[in-house]
Amino acid sequence: MQRQKTVAKWLAIILLVTIAVGAYIMYDAVYLEGGDTAAGDEPVTPPDTEPDPAPPETDPPFYTTLPRAAQTFAGIKVAHAGGEGDERVLATVFTDGTAYVFFSSESSEYDCRGSGLYLALHDGDSLISVTRFAAGSATFGGAKLTSDGVAAAVSDGGTGTLFVFGTDGSVKGETSLPAFTSAFLLSHGGELMLFLSDGTALTCHTVQKGLSVTSSPFRLAGDRTVTEGFAAGEVFTLSAQRGEDMEIVTFSQNSGFIVTECYEKTSFRQIVPVAGEDGAAFCLLGSKASGMLLAVLSASGEELSSATLEGGTEGALFGDGVSVILVRTGLTQTFCRHLDLIASAPTDLEVYGVAAVRESGGKRALVTRDAEGDVEVLLSSEGGDFVTLAECSGGEGNVRAEFLDGDLVISLSSSSREGIFFENFGAGDAYLLRLPA
Repeated sequence: MQRQKTVAKWLAIILLVTIAVGAYIMYDAVYLEGGDTAAGDEPVTPPDTEPDPAPPETDPPFYTTLPRAAQTFAGIKVAHAGGEGDERVLATVFTDGTAYVFFSSESSEYDCRGSGLYLALHDGDSLISVTRFAAGSATFGGAKLTSDGVAAAVSDGGTGTLFVFGTDGSVKGETSLPAFTSAFLLSHGGELMLFLSDGTALTCHTVQKGLSVTSSPFRLAGDRTVTEGFAAGEVFTLSAQRGEDMEIVTFSQNSGFIVTECYEKTSFRQIVPVAGEDGAAFCLLGSKASGMLLAVLSASGEELSSATLEGGTEGALFGDGVSVILVRTGLTQTFCRHLDLIASAPTDLEVYGVAAVRESGGKRALVTRDAEGDVEVLLSSEGGDFVTLAECSGGEGNVRAEFLDGDLVISLSSSSREGIFFENFGAGDAYLLRLPA
Protein backbone atom coordinates (compact mmCIF):
# COMPACT_ATOMS: atom_id res chain seq x y z
CA MET A 1 0.00 0.00 0.00
CA GLN A 2 2.81 2.35 0.97
CA ARG A 3 4.55 1.52 -2.33
CA GLN A 4 1.47 2.49 -4.39
CA LYS A 5 1.31 5.91 -2.70
CA THR A 6 4.98 6.52 -3.49
CA VAL A 7 4.51 5.66 -7.20
CA ALA A 8 1.49 7.93 -7.46
CA LYS A 9 3.46 10.78 -5.86
CA TRP A 10 6.27 10.45 -8.39
CA LEU A 11 3.84 10.28 -11.30
CA ALA A 12 2.24 13.53 -10.15
CA ILE A 13 5.65 15.19 -9.83
CA ILE A 14 6.64 14.07 -13.35
CA LEU A 15 3.30 15.38 -14.78
CA LEU A 16 3.78 18.77 -13.11
CA VAL A 17 7.36 19.07 -14.40
CA THR A 18 6.19 18.15 -17.93
CA ILE A 19 3.46 20.83 -17.82
CA ALA A 20 5.95 23.42 -16.56
CA VAL A 21 8.48 22.62 -19.31
CA GLY A 22 5.75 22.77 -22.00
CA ALA A 23 4.51 26.11 -20.70
CA TYR A 24 8.05 27.53 -20.82
CA ILE A 25 8.55 26.32 -24.39
CA MET A 26 5.31 28.03 -25.48
CA TYR A 27 6.24 31.24 -23.66
CA ASP A 28 9.66 31.25 -25.30
CA ALA A 29 8.18 30.71 -28.81
CA VAL A 30 5.37 33.21 -28.56
CA TYR A 31 6.68 36.07 -26.48
CA LEU A 32 10.47 35.93 -26.62
CA GLU A 33 11.30 34.87 -30.20
CA GLY A 34 8.17 35.77 -32.27
CA GLY A 35 7.29 39.09 -30.67
CA ASP A 36 3.64 39.85 -31.58
CA THR A 37 3.50 37.19 -34.30
CA ALA A 38 2.19 33.71 -33.96
CA ALA A 39 4.71 30.86 -34.14
CA GLY A 40 5.72 30.10 -37.72
CA ASP A 41 4.31 33.43 -39.13
CA GLU A 42 6.27 36.29 -40.64
CA PRO A 43 6.60 39.36 -38.45
CA VAL A 44 3.92 42.00 -39.08
CA THR A 45 5.28 45.45 -39.98
CA PRO A 46 3.13 48.56 -39.54
CA PRO A 47 1.92 50.24 -42.80
CA ASP A 48 3.59 53.37 -44.14
CA THR A 49 2.01 56.45 -42.60
CA GLU A 50 3.57 59.10 -44.84
CA PRO A 51 1.19 62.07 -45.44
CA ASP A 52 -0.61 62.42 -48.80
CA PRO A 53 1.32 64.54 -51.29
CA ALA A 54 0.19 68.14 -51.55
CA PRO A 55 -2.07 68.91 -54.54
CA PRO A 56 -0.25 70.44 -57.49
CA GLU A 57 -0.28 74.19 -57.61
CA THR A 58 -2.68 75.68 -60.19
CA ASP A 59 -2.07 78.89 -62.03
CA PRO A 60 -4.57 81.65 -61.26
CA PRO A 61 -6.90 82.57 -64.16
CA PHE A 62 -5.47 85.10 -66.60
CA TYR A 63 -7.70 88.06 -67.46
CA THR A 64 -7.13 90.51 -70.29
CA THR A 65 -7.15 94.28 -70.04
CA LEU A 66 -9.76 96.23 -72.00
CA PRO A 67 -10.12 98.23 -74.18
CA ARG A 68 -8.08 96.25 -76.71
CA ALA A 69 -7.27 97.65 -80.15
CA ALA A 70 -7.91 95.62 -83.29
CA GLN A 71 -4.92 94.31 -85.23
CA THR A 72 -4.39 94.70 -88.98
CA PHE A 73 -3.24 91.74 -91.07
CA ALA A 74 -3.06 91.77 -94.88
CA GLY A 75 -5.29 94.84 -94.95
CA ILE A 76 -7.97 93.22 -92.75
CA LYS A 77 -8.68 94.64 -89.28
CA VAL A 78 -9.21 91.78 -86.85
CA ALA A 79 -10.80 92.05 -83.40
CA HIS A 80 -11.84 89.13 -81.22
CA ALA A 81 -13.32 88.27 -77.84
CA GLY A 82 -13.32 85.02 -75.89
CA GLY A 83 -11.32 82.75 -73.65
CA GLU A 84 -9.62 79.38 -73.40
CA GLY A 85 -12.86 77.50 -74.23
CA ASP A 86 -15.34 77.62 -77.08
CA GLU A 87 -17.18 80.78 -78.11
CA ARG A 88 -19.93 81.04 -80.74
CA VAL A 89 -21.46 84.17 -82.17
CA LEU A 90 -25.24 84.25 -81.64
CA ALA A 91 -26.21 87.62 -83.14
CA THR A 92 -24.74 91.03 -84.01
CA VAL A 93 -26.32 94.48 -83.97
CA PHE A 94 -24.58 97.40 -85.75
CA THR A 95 -25.26 100.99 -84.71
CA ASP A 96 -23.32 104.04 -85.99
CA GLY A 97 -19.92 102.37 -86.18
CA THR A 98 -20.52 100.33 -83.03
CA ALA A 99 -20.95 96.56 -83.09
CA TYR A 100 -22.76 94.63 -80.35
CA VAL A 101 -21.60 91.02 -80.76
CA PHE A 102 -23.56 88.51 -78.67
CA PHE A 103 -21.90 85.14 -78.10
CA SER A 104 -22.00 82.05 -75.91
CA SER A 105 -18.90 80.99 -74.00
CA GLU A 106 -17.49 78.06 -72.06
CA SER A 107 -14.44 80.00 -70.85
CA SER A 108 -13.23 81.23 -67.46
CA GLU A 109 -10.19 83.22 -68.56
CA TYR A 110 -9.07 86.07 -70.82
CA ASP A 111 -12.23 88.09 -71.64
CA CYS A 112 -14.70 85.70 -69.96
CA ARG A 113 -15.70 84.82 -66.39
CA GLY A 114 -17.36 81.42 -66.72
CA SER A 115 -19.89 79.65 -68.90
CA GLY A 116 -22.66 81.98 -70.06
CA LEU A 117 -24.02 84.43 -72.61
CA TYR A 118 -21.90 87.52 -73.29
CA LEU A 119 -21.95 90.83 -75.11
CA ALA A 120 -18.74 92.10 -76.71
CA LEU A 121 -18.96 95.81 -77.50
CA HIS A 122 -16.72 97.03 -80.35
CA ASP A 123 -16.46 100.78 -80.88
CA GLY A 124 -14.49 101.74 -83.96
CA ASP A 125 -11.32 99.66 -83.97
CA SER A 126 -11.33 98.65 -80.29
CA LEU A 127 -13.02 96.06 -78.12
CA ILE A 128 -14.43 98.23 -75.34
CA SER A 129 -16.05 95.75 -72.97
CA VAL A 130 -17.21 92.16 -72.51
CA THR A 131 -20.30 91.66 -70.31
CA ARG A 132 -21.73 88.38 -69.04
CA PHE A 133 -25.52 88.77 -68.77
CA ALA A 134 -26.98 85.24 -68.59
CA ALA A 135 -26.06 81.72 -67.52
CA GLY A 136 -24.78 79.08 -69.92
CA SER A 137 -28.09 77.21 -69.59
CA ALA A 138 -30.07 80.16 -71.00
CA THR A 139 -31.70 80.09 -74.44
CA PHE A 140 -30.80 83.10 -76.59
CA GLY A 141 -33.77 84.51 -78.49
CA GLY A 142 -32.18 87.26 -80.56
CA ALA A 143 -31.15 90.92 -80.36
CA LYS A 144 -32.49 94.15 -81.85
CA LEU A 145 -31.99 97.90 -81.72
CA THR A 146 -34.86 99.60 -79.85
CA SER A 147 -35.72 103.12 -78.74
CA ASP A 148 -34.27 102.24 -75.31
CA GLY A 149 -31.03 100.75 -76.66
CA VAL A 150 -29.87 97.39 -77.97
CA ALA A 151 -32.07 94.65 -76.49
CA ALA A 152 -31.57 90.88 -76.21
CA ALA A 153 -34.10 88.23 -75.16
CA VAL A 154 -33.16 85.13 -73.16
CA SER A 155 -35.09 82.35 -71.46
CA ASP A 156 -33.89 80.26 -68.53
CA GLY A 157 -35.42 78.38 -65.61
CA GLY A 158 -39.06 78.79 -66.62
CA THR A 159 -38.93 82.54 -67.22
CA GLY A 160 -37.80 84.92 -69.92
CA THR A 161 -35.95 88.24 -69.69
CA LEU A 162 -35.40 91.14 -72.05
CA PHE A 163 -32.08 92.88 -71.35
CA VAL A 164 -31.31 96.39 -72.61
CA PHE A 165 -27.67 97.44 -72.94
CA GLY A 166 -26.16 100.90 -72.70
CA THR A 167 -23.55 102.46 -74.95
CA ASP A 168 -20.80 101.13 -72.64
CA GLY A 169 -22.01 97.53 -73.07
CA SER A 170 -23.40 97.16 -69.55
CA VAL A 171 -26.98 96.15 -68.70
CA LYS A 172 -28.99 99.32 -68.10
CA GLY A 173 -32.43 97.73 -67.80
CA GLU A 174 -34.40 94.52 -67.95
CA THR A 175 -37.98 93.31 -67.92
CA SER A 176 -39.68 89.94 -67.56
CA LEU A 177 -41.03 87.89 -70.46
CA PRO A 178 -42.78 84.53 -70.71
CA ALA A 179 -40.43 81.57 -71.06
CA PHE A 180 -39.72 80.49 -74.63
CA THR A 181 -37.87 77.93 -76.72
CA SER A 182 -37.41 80.30 -79.68
CA ALA A 183 -38.04 83.99 -80.29
CA PHE A 184 -38.11 86.54 -83.10
CA LEU A 185 -37.63 90.27 -82.49
CA LEU A 186 -39.02 92.91 -84.86
CA SER A 187 -38.80 96.71 -84.47
CA HIS A 188 -41.85 98.64 -85.63
CA GLY A 189 -43.01 102.20 -85.00
CA GLY A 190 -40.82 102.76 -81.97
CA GLU A 191 -41.95 99.51 -80.38
CA LEU A 192 -40.35 96.08 -80.16
CA MET A 193 -42.50 93.14 -81.21
CA LEU A 194 -41.56 89.75 -79.79
CA PHE A 195 -42.97 86.57 -81.28
CA LEU A 196 -42.31 83.80 -78.78
CA SER A 197 -42.75 80.06 -79.12
CA ASP A 198 -42.78 77.74 -76.11
CA GLY A 199 -43.04 74.54 -78.15
CA THR A 200 -46.83 74.44 -77.90
CA ALA A 201 -47.98 77.81 -79.28
CA LEU A 202 -46.81 81.07 -80.84
CA THR A 203 -47.60 84.31 -78.98
CA CYS A 204 -46.99 88.04 -79.52
CA HIS A 205 -45.74 90.59 -76.99
CA THR A 206 -45.18 94.32 -77.44
CA VAL A 207 -42.42 96.16 -75.58
CA GLN A 208 -42.93 99.91 -75.47
CA LYS A 209 -40.43 102.61 -74.54
CA GLY A 210 -39.70 102.32 -70.84
CA LEU A 211 -39.78 98.49 -71.09
CA SER A 212 -43.48 98.02 -70.40
CA VAL A 213 -44.72 94.75 -71.90
CA THR A 214 -48.19 94.08 -73.30
CA SER A 215 -49.17 90.52 -74.26
CA SER A 216 -51.72 89.73 -76.94
CA PRO A 217 -54.44 87.25 -75.91
CA PHE A 218 -54.17 85.50 -79.29
CA ARG A 219 -52.21 82.27 -79.70
CA LEU A 220 -51.33 80.04 -82.64
CA ALA A 221 -51.23 76.40 -81.54
CA GLY A 222 -48.29 74.26 -82.64
CA ASP A 223 -44.51 74.27 -82.43
CA ARG A 224 -43.07 76.89 -84.80
CA THR A 225 -39.83 78.83 -85.10
CA VAL A 226 -40.18 82.28 -86.68
CA THR A 227 -37.27 82.82 -89.08
CA GLU A 228 -38.05 86.25 -90.58
CA GLY A 229 -40.74 88.89 -90.63
CA PHE A 230 -41.77 92.30 -91.87
CA ALA A 231 -44.47 94.84 -91.10
CA ALA A 232 -46.90 96.56 -93.47
CA GLY A 233 -49.11 98.96 -91.58
CA GLU A 234 -50.61 97.12 -88.63
CA VAL A 235 -50.15 93.66 -90.16
CA PHE A 236 -47.03 91.58 -89.52
CA THR A 237 -46.11 88.85 -91.98
CA LEU A 238 -43.87 86.09 -90.67
CA SER A 239 -42.03 83.15 -92.16
CA ALA A 240 -42.13 80.26 -89.70
CA GLN A 241 -40.60 76.81 -89.81
CA ARG A 242 -42.85 74.00 -88.58
CA GLY A 243 -40.95 70.76 -88.83
CA GLU A 244 -40.05 70.23 -92.50
CA ASP A 245 -42.62 72.76 -93.69
CA MET A 246 -42.37 76.53 -94.11
CA GLU A 247 -45.47 78.55 -93.29
CA ILE A 248 -46.44 82.17 -93.95
CA VAL A 249 -48.23 83.56 -90.90
CA THR A 250 -49.81 86.99 -90.46
CA PHE A 251 -50.55 88.70 -87.16
CA SER A 252 -52.59 91.76 -86.22
CA GLN A 253 -53.75 93.00 -82.83
CA ASN A 254 -57.40 92.71 -83.93
CA SER A 255 -57.36 89.36 -85.77
CA GLY A 256 -54.50 87.47 -84.15
CA PHE A 257 -52.58 84.81 -86.10
CA ILE A 258 -53.59 83.48 -89.52
CA VAL A 259 -51.66 80.90 -91.58
CA THR A 260 -51.91 82.13 -95.18
CA GLU A 261 -49.53 79.76 -97.00
CA CYS A 262 -47.75 76.47 -96.38
CA TYR A 263 -44.81 75.21 -98.45
CA GLU A 264 -44.24 71.55 -97.68
CA LYS A 265 -40.74 70.20 -97.16
CA THR A 266 -39.20 73.60 -97.68
CA SER A 267 -36.57 75.41 -95.58
CA PHE A 268 -36.48 79.19 -95.29
CA ARG A 269 -33.52 81.06 -96.79
CA GLN A 270 -34.30 84.78 -97.38
CA ILE A 271 -36.86 87.53 -97.86
CA VAL A 272 -36.17 90.69 -99.90
CA PRO A 273 -38.56 93.58 -100.71
CA VAL A 274 -39.86 94.11 -104.22
CA ALA A 275 -42.31 96.64 -105.63
CA GLY A 276 -45.76 95.18 -106.16
CA GLU A 277 -48.55 96.41 -108.37
CA ASP A 278 -50.66 97.32 -105.37
CA GLY A 279 -47.91 98.47 -103.01
CA ALA A 280 -45.18 96.74 -101.06
CA ALA A 281 -44.44 93.09 -101.75
CA PHE A 282 -41.76 90.62 -100.74
CA CYS A 283 -39.90 87.85 -102.50
CA LEU A 284 -39.33 84.70 -100.50
CA LEU A 285 -36.48 82.25 -101.14
CA GLY A 286 -36.71 78.68 -99.88
CA SER A 287 -34.77 75.47 -100.35
CA LYS A 288 -36.40 72.20 -101.44
CA ALA A 289 -35.02 68.79 -102.27
CA SER A 290 -35.86 69.47 -105.91
CA GLY A 291 -34.26 72.94 -106.04
CA MET A 292 -35.01 76.52 -105.01
CA LEU A 293 -38.44 78.01 -104.30
CA LEU A 294 -39.21 81.63 -105.25
CA ALA A 295 -42.51 83.14 -104.11
CA VAL A 296 -43.72 86.74 -104.21
CA LEU A 297 -45.97 87.64 -101.28
CA SER A 298 -48.27 90.61 -100.82
CA ALA A 299 -48.06 92.77 -97.69
CA SER A 300 -50.92 90.69 -96.28
CA GLY A 301 -49.00 87.42 -96.76
CA GLU A 302 -50.87 86.13 -99.81
CA GLU A 303 -48.92 84.45 -102.60
CA LEU A 304 -48.91 86.48 -105.82
CA SER A 305 -46.65 84.16 -107.84
CA SER A 306 -44.22 81.29 -107.26
CA ALA A 307 -41.72 79.12 -109.11
CA THR A 308 -39.54 76.12 -108.31
CA LEU A 309 -36.11 76.21 -109.96
CA GLU A 310 -34.24 72.95 -110.44
CA GLY A 311 -30.48 72.57 -110.27
CA GLY A 312 -29.14 73.14 -106.77
CA THR A 313 -30.61 73.85 -103.34
CA GLU A 314 -28.43 76.78 -102.23
CA GLY A 315 -28.44 80.36 -103.44
CA ALA A 316 -28.51 84.02 -102.44
CA LEU A 317 -31.22 86.52 -103.32
CA PHE A 318 -30.67 90.22 -104.07
CA GLY A 319 -33.18 92.88 -105.10
CA ASP A 320 -33.19 96.34 -106.67
CA GLY A 321 -36.78 97.11 -105.72
CA VAL A 322 -38.21 96.14 -109.10
CA SER A 323 -36.56 92.83 -109.93
CA VAL A 324 -34.80 90.08 -107.96
CA ILE A 325 -31.45 88.43 -108.71
CA LEU A 326 -30.80 84.83 -107.70
CA VAL A 327 -27.12 83.85 -107.43
CA ARG A 328 -26.50 80.10 -107.59
CA THR A 329 -23.61 77.81 -108.39
CA GLY A 330 -22.59 78.52 -111.96
CA LEU A 331 -25.59 80.74 -112.73
CA THR A 332 -27.04 84.19 -112.01
CA GLN A 333 -30.71 84.72 -112.90
CA THR A 334 -32.81 87.90 -112.91
CA PHE A 335 -36.59 87.79 -112.47
CA CYS A 336 -39.30 90.42 -112.60
CA ARG A 337 -41.83 90.78 -109.78
CA HIS A 338 -44.04 88.23 -111.54
CA LEU A 339 -41.09 85.80 -111.51
CA ASP A 340 -40.72 85.81 -115.26
CA LEU A 341 -37.09 85.23 -116.24
CA ILE A 342 -35.48 88.42 -117.54
CA ALA A 343 -31.84 87.39 -117.87
CA SER A 344 -29.57 84.42 -117.19
CA ALA A 345 -25.77 84.44 -117.13
CA PRO A 346 -23.31 81.59 -116.46
CA THR A 347 -20.61 82.18 -113.84
CA ASP A 348 -17.65 80.38 -112.29
CA LEU A 349 -19.04 80.92 -108.79
CA GLU A 350 -19.64 77.98 -106.45
CA VAL A 351 -22.29 78.68 -103.81
CA TYR A 352 -22.20 76.42 -100.76
CA GLY A 353 -24.22 77.06 -97.63
CA VAL A 354 -25.13 80.76 -97.58
CA ALA A 355 -24.20 82.20 -94.17
CA ALA A 356 -24.88 85.92 -94.77
CA VAL A 357 -26.11 88.25 -97.51
CA ARG A 358 -25.97 92.05 -97.59
CA GLU A 359 -26.62 94.70 -100.23
CA SER A 360 -25.98 98.45 -100.07
CA GLY A 361 -25.28 101.23 -102.57
CA GLY A 362 -24.62 98.98 -105.55
CA LYS A 363 -22.43 96.58 -103.56
CA ARG A 364 -23.43 93.02 -102.77
CA ALA A 365 -21.76 90.86 -100.15
CA LEU A 366 -22.10 87.09 -99.94
CA VAL A 367 -20.61 84.92 -97.20
CA THR A 368 -20.65 81.17 -97.78
CA ARG A 369 -19.70 78.31 -95.45
CA ASP A 370 -19.36 74.68 -96.46
CA ALA A 371 -19.89 71.54 -94.37
CA GLU A 372 -16.27 71.62 -93.13
CA GLY A 373 -16.66 75.18 -91.83
CA ASP A 374 -14.56 76.82 -94.55
CA VAL A 375 -15.79 80.40 -95.02
CA GLU A 376 -15.49 82.56 -98.14
CA VAL A 377 -16.31 86.28 -98.22
CA LEU A 378 -17.35 87.48 -101.71
CA LEU A 379 -18.06 90.99 -103.03
CA SER A 380 -19.75 92.28 -106.18
CA SER A 381 -19.84 95.95 -107.16
CA GLU A 382 -22.34 97.54 -109.55
CA GLY A 383 -23.62 94.19 -110.77
CA GLY A 384 -20.17 92.82 -111.63
CA ASP A 385 -18.82 89.36 -110.91
CA PHE A 386 -18.21 88.28 -107.33
CA VAL A 387 -14.59 88.35 -106.21
CA THR A 388 -13.15 86.72 -103.11
CA LEU A 389 -12.14 89.15 -100.34
CA ALA A 390 -11.15 86.58 -97.72
CA GLU A 391 -11.13 82.88 -96.97
CA CYS A 392 -10.82 81.20 -93.58
CA SER A 393 -11.47 77.90 -91.85
CA GLY A 394 -13.15 76.85 -88.64
CA GLY A 395 -16.24 79.01 -89.11
CA GLU A 396 -19.12 78.32 -86.72
CA GLY A 397 -22.22 79.97 -85.30
CA ASN A 398 -24.19 82.91 -86.65
CA VAL A 399 -22.63 85.11 -89.36
CA ARG A 400 -23.56 88.73 -90.02
CA ALA A 401 -22.38 91.12 -92.75
CA GLU A 402 -22.75 94.91 -92.84
CA PHE A 403 -21.39 97.79 -94.91
CA LEU A 404 -19.95 100.50 -92.63
CA ASP A 405 -17.97 103.59 -93.66
CA GLY A 406 -16.87 102.07 -96.97
CA ASP A 407 -15.85 98.76 -95.39
CA LEU A 408 -17.47 95.34 -95.21
CA VAL A 409 -17.72 94.21 -91.59
CA ILE A 410 -18.19 90.49 -90.86
CA SER A 411 -18.96 88.95 -87.46
CA LEU A 412 -18.42 85.23 -87.02
CA SER A 413 -16.86 82.69 -84.69
CA SER A 414 -13.88 80.60 -85.68
CA SER A 415 -11.77 77.88 -84.09
CA SER A 416 -8.93 78.45 -86.54
CA ARG A 417 -5.48 79.51 -85.34
CA GLU A 418 -4.15 80.12 -88.83
CA GLY A 419 -3.70 83.33 -90.80
CA ILE A 420 -5.60 86.30 -89.37
CA PHE A 421 -6.89 84.10 -86.50
CA PHE A 422 -3.47 83.34 -84.99
CA GLU A 423 -4.31 85.29 -81.79
CA ASN A 424 -7.21 82.93 -81.00
CA PHE A 425 -7.41 82.49 -77.21
CA GLY A 426 -8.79 78.93 -77.24
CA ALA A 427 -11.11 76.48 -78.95
CA GLY A 428 -13.03 79.26 -80.70
CA ASP A 429 -13.36 83.04 -80.43
CA ALA A 430 -15.97 85.59 -81.53
CA TYR A 431 -14.43 87.69 -84.31
CA LEU A 432 -15.18 91.01 -85.98
CA LEU A 433 -13.46 91.49 -89.35
CA ARG A 434 -13.32 94.77 -91.26
CA LEU A 435 -12.41 94.41 -94.94
CA PRO A 436 -11.95 97.24 -97.46
CA ALA A 437 -14.90 97.18 -99.87
